[in-house]
Amino acid sequence: MRQLILLGLLAAAAPALAASPVRLTGGAKAEDKLRRFIEQDAALKARLDEAARREEAYVAEARESDLRDAVSDFSGESLRSALEKTSAEKRKDLVSGLPGMASAPKLSAPCRSVDDCANPELALDVADSRALAESVRRLVRPWMVLQQARGSEAVVSAVDGPGDAAIAVKLKDLDAQPLILNVSPRLLGGFKVWFERPLVLAALYGREREAVLRSSR
Repeated sequence: MRQLILLGLLAAAAPALAASPVRLTGGAKAEDKLRRFIEQDAALKARLDEAARREEAYVAEARESDLRDAVSDFSGESLRSALEKTSAEKRKDLVSGLPGMASAPKLSAPCRSVDDCANPELALDVADSRALAESVRRLVRPWMVLQQARGSEAVVSAVDGPGDAAIAVKLKDLDAQPLILNVSPRLLGGFKVWFERPLVLAALYGREREAVLRSSR
């Protein structure tokens, strides 16, 4: 528990790093630009690495307590016997209920245009830190695509300071606050990657997408 408290204090006192904003207009070049920003920006890499360290500590702590609770009704032999006698589907559910063993949800096709992206994803459950970069790209991409369709651009930058906020997305030529993307480690393993104010963003995206589609008819 002391280790978790220390990690929380370290997260709150994370050093501020200079972040260079990246302007994205859509298309293959913008996709590559976004990928390179997420993989190479020092401030963002520091945020993702810090989230990964916190997640590892949470999992280690959970294994000492929650795993014992999860299997407290079984001895090693009885658990093995139960798994052998259980159908494949039920066995999968039983194992996935153990801390750190849940599989990641299936993802829909990534957003490539406003025509095929009616509702942008605003949050993702991520099982492994190695998938964080792609998950961040996946959530930012619809806004880049929307701005391209509007003839404008999205300006992406890493967020400095305490908390789980990792990226800010400014939608140029729109009267809207920057979109704040958070990367939050979960106590039992994995991460939640999510935008703040999801209802506001869903309404904003729907309104602007409809305006784009109307103008193109």
